[in-house]
Amino acid sequence: MTKYLSIALDHPLLFGLFLRLFFASVLPYFFDNDSTGVRYTDIDYLVFTDAARYASQGLSPYLRHTYRYTPFLAEILAIGEHFGPTVSKYFGRYMFCGADALCGYIIMNEYERSSLGGFTGHKVQSSVRWKGLMWWMLNPLPINICTRGSAEAFVVLLPVLMSVKIALRPDFLPFTKNLDHHRSVLYRACVSGILLGLSIHSKIYPIIYSISFMAHFSREQGCTELWSSNNIPQKKFPFTEPWKMWYLVFTWMRRLTLSAPLIFLFSAFLTFSFLTGFAVFLYGRVALDEAFLYHFSRVDHRHNYSMFWYWIYLSRANVAKLSVNADTLSLVQGGGLGVFGKLLMIPQLVLLAFCSIGVASLDLSFTLFLQTFMFVALNKVITAQYFTWYLCLLPLCANRIMWSTKRMIISYLFLGLAFVFWLVAAYCLEMRGMAIFFELWVCSVVFFAANSFLFCSIIESYHIRSGQQNFITKRK
Repeated sequence: MTKYLSIALDHPLLFGLFLRLFFASVLPYFFDNDSTGVRYTDIDYLVFTDAARYASQGLSPYLRHTYRYTPFLAEILAIGEHFGPTVSKYFGRYMFCGADALCGYIIMNEYERSSLGGFTGHKVQSSVRWKGLMWWMLNPLPINICTRGSAEAFVVLLPVLMSVKIALRPDFLPFTKNLDHHRSVLYRACVSGILLGLSIHSKIYPIIYSISFMAHFSREQGCTELWSSNNIPQKKFPFTEPWKMWYLVFTWMRRLTLSAPLIFLFSAFLTFSFLTGFAVFLYGRVALDEAFLYHFSRVDHRHNYSMFWYWIYLSRANVAKLSVNADTLSLVQGGGLGVFGKLLMIPQLVLLAFCSIGVASLDLSFTLFLQTFMFVALNKVITAQYFTWYLCLLPLCANRIMWSTKRMIISYLFLGLAFVFWLVAAYCLEMRGMAIFFELWVCSVVFFAANSFLFCSIIESYHIRSGQQNFITKRK
């Protein structure tokens, strides 16, 4: 046993990859049959493989119903189709496991670096290494998600983590080590923008990070006039003094139009535009509609962790009761429910904008975690994959959060109980056929309350480490 533990510490990437490949090979064999009643493989993976089969035949992957992802994912998975059905069955799953292991390795390295106060080259204690491994590499949730065939790590988590790593690590890119600070910031802003543009094309939601990255690179570039303490409100937001509000807006407009944030914005926009435009060129308007526009008005009436599902479910039920033809029914659903889906984005946008301006320039990784956490909690659709969106960012700022306070402990217990109650209710509905829609919705509301309480507790328990505060002071 000690030997295996030593391998995990000395070769974490290989150990994590082996663990994922093992589960990805064994678990589907035992559970993907009719005897258990529950399939291990994610339904999305079946959609991926069907779309890849169409792509390998020179057809559009969007011929597969419910394929609403970038067409390039299907094209990459189509490589496995040329090696026979056995290889194609596991090709995508193994590729997703490899990407997830790389995510775990990046997270572990950044957690260790944060534990050392941002310094590299120091020997890492085994206890710190174990904590870094437990955040992701040995975490059952991401292992389960990637081995079931989810593409989250491959299409979005890996490029997002790489973008954050480049933004926070001036010495990460080889060609920036010998450059002066100003040119290094510009190059890193460009590469980070390219990676974020790639992730936005693949999954859309990383677009919420754009202003945060721009604020971070603006402060990294440095401008004494724009980043002096006189330009940063220290006590309260100037709602009661409008002239200060306008001055703050003007100051931020100047900050975000420095060369580094603009380079980041243009590189992200050009990458996203090129990939999306090329997809439309290859497959037509359907690529834009299914992979991008669909997600803005998506309303899912099936139960999920979001507290909004029940309202959507009742709205669809009321529409179905109307004696209307198919065209009118489609118009009502697309109009009323579509508008409802867009209205639910308003609280998300308000909170995201405030967090981008208020926190990102001081602590990028913590800001990205807060933004993703609130975005998922307020989303109208929440599945287990969505939890990985913010869990991969939490270790990057975990050392700046006091986890053992009384309020944090209460938050863990509250969230754990809410999660258990939701799972029990969902099991009774789906597996036992019990008509407990309202009860499950109540569990969803309690789950939202538990997430909100944890969110506030994390903010209250956050503190800037002394090394980071010194770094911020030097950048002024």
